[in-house]
Amino acid sequence: MRMVMLDNLLRPVEPLLTLACASFYAGGQWGSFKLAESLAYLLFHLSLLGLDRGLVWWFGQSESSRYRHDLFASLRLVLLASLVGILIMLGTSALGSGDVRGLEMSWRNLLAISASIPLLALSEVLYQANLNQRDMIARILGKNVVLPLTTFGGALLSHWISGPGLPFWFLLGALGNFLVALGMFLKLHGFSRADVHTDLPSRPLLGFSLPLVGADLLSGLMGRVDLMLLGGLSGIRAVEIYNVVMMIGRSLQTIRQSFEGILLSAFSRDGAVGLTDALRARLNHAVWAIGNLLGLALLAVVFWGETLLSFMNSEYRDGYMALVAVTSMTYLNVFGDLSGLMLQGLGRSRSWTVAQLTGFAVNVGANLLLIPRLGALGGVLSYGGALLVQGAICQYLLWRASERNLWLWEYLRSLLLFAAVLIAASLASLWVEMFWLRILLFTIAASGWIWAYRKRAKHMQRQLEPA
Repeated sequence: MRMVMLDNLLRPVEPLLTLACASFYAGGQWGSFKLAESLAYLLFHLSLLGLDRGLVWWFGQSESSRYRHDLFASLRLVLLASLVGILIMLGTSALGSGDVRGLEMSWRNLLAISASIPLLALSEVLYQANLNQRDMIARILGKNVVLPLTTFGGALLSHWISGPGLPFWFLLGALGNFLVALGMFLKLHGFSRADVHTDLPSRPLLGFSLPLVGADLLSGLMGRVDLMLLGGLSGIRAVEIYNVVMMIGRSLQTIRQSFEGILLSAFSRDGAVGLTDALRARLNHAVWAIGNLLGLALLAVVFWGETLLSFMNSEYRDGYMALVAVTSMTYLNVFGDLSGLMLQGLGRSRSWTVAQLTGFAVNVGANLLLIPRLGALGGVLSYGGALLVQGAICQYLLWRASERNLWLWEYLRSLLLFAAVLIAASLASLWVEMFWLRILLFTIAASGWIWAYRKRAKHMQRQLEPA
């Protein structure tokens, strides 16, 4: 638990440094780097061949000597796959770079980013092997401190002293991360001549691991296909705006995600296989609480989103509507997100997979339709629309499985009242242009929101206790 807490405390390091770099490298360099980085991360995850999770499973299924033999065989196979990943990245970049308007990426920089693929892949396998020995500190240090601090901290320093660009520091950060992983690995496992062999990993290990490649491909594409389509269909400027907007938007999603472990525990604690009255009350209470927190965040974005983007860099000013859109859709989809979480908590993982696949198809189709017309805003609308479709499917599947109404009227009525206040305050902000009047209006609206939320929260908690 201490390691998990430390992990979460250090996670803000990367997004803060990333946003700082985005402001300094705006205008082509940042978008080009993020486009290449997204492809490198996709190929790095595929290079793992599912063996990172396979080794965790195999540790409990085999004898120590067999596990050690397969561990080093897996490292060699991942290294080979990651070297193929370098060739794929260089080949696809050579063929497709001319199709991206505004792309600024020399071969030297491209080689630096692609060379990080084997370092990242081997680090991940080493961290998983360390995890089997109950070590997390190296992973936390390497991934949450060394990698982002070297990459983006070094890039910030370079901006001030006219040093090497982002690709160089990304490679250096990947190397530092690898050395941290390797150091702890050698401390825990050691190395001997017997570990040098040419065998493949055991057939049961490969049988478990390789099917995970398809899931890795899908999850990797869902996180990066938007950037790739934006680069090809709109240009590098749209990539930059979309990347900054989505970083802010996804940070708001962590408000919901921070509750997921607690909620899953509550859903599974009683061993329920259906939607009991107690679980339905917990679901409604969670939607009410998280939804209203996200509503307050949306209010802040409506009032100050354009100011924030302009403060970072004038290049991002046009992303205001996209930022409002992604925040609004995150706010609206809290019903669907937590319905999907309930499906997982009740053990209906196949239903969750169906919803994910459908959302992915909608995302790609909408991107192809909207990006050429709307640029970054089209990418955001496609992403948010896919989330809403995925959430609607989760609600339908949960309703069908439980054969009862999911939502309780008292919670819905309260959410609608808060939504009405949000809409009224947002519309009022359109008519107020003076800076000090906007501060006054926002202060009144936000203070009233917080007061009403705290008052209603006590009442809702009393409603939940009997359940």
